[in-house]
Amino acid sequence: MTLAAAAPASAASTQVALWNMGDTGSTMADASGHGHTGTLHNVSTGQPGTSSGKAFGFFSHPSYVSVPSSSELNPGTSSFSFTLHVKFSAKPSGDYDVLRKGLSTTDGGSYKVEILAGGNAFCDFRGSSAQGSASSSGSLADNAWHTITCARTSSSVKVTVDGKTSSKSVSTGSISNSGSLYIGAKSSSGDDQYRGLVDRVSVNRG
Repeated sequence: MTLAAAAPASAASTQVALWNMGDTGSTMADASGHGHTGTLHNVSTGQPGTSSGKAFGFFSHPSYVSVPSSSELNPGTSSFSFTLHVKFSAKPSGDYDVLRKGLSTTDGGSYKVEILAGGNAFCDFRGSSAQGSASSSGSLADNAWHTITCARTSSSVKVTVDGKTSSKSVSTGSISNSGSLYIGAKSSSGDDQYRGLVDRVSVNRG
């Protein structure tokens, strides 16, 4: 299939992180130049990626990448989006947390993308005013690459999968927490462990 481009949230947005996931060591480099280096924990490197590149595999428990908290990775009240590419074959018994910053009990709010039991993508933003979420339709558990973008504006939350968007009108307010950003699991304990490949994750603000 043809992968959708990792489009910014708006014409004025700024890319604050880009992880290509071609790393083979213990760290994940930030190609955006903003220095948001991640640390790998039981991640399988060198997996076949979306094109000629490589991807990360999350097959162990716990298996995740952790990125230290930064003001750039906190949306605040700005428009905010993140895009990632996933490939997996098995639906979760509960849900997979593919990318997450902050927990439901964390002061300052949270944002995440999950794969639900039906195999569909779920974007969620919990802010100071409200919690807003949007779900895609159809299962992605077909062992093919899919592009997911989660976006939050001042008045909506959106999920876009392979170019098809679902949205909800909601004003979530500010999101700013001190938690690490996790890729592949909910936290360092491996809760809601993702099982599959992830490639090219980008984060945009504004």
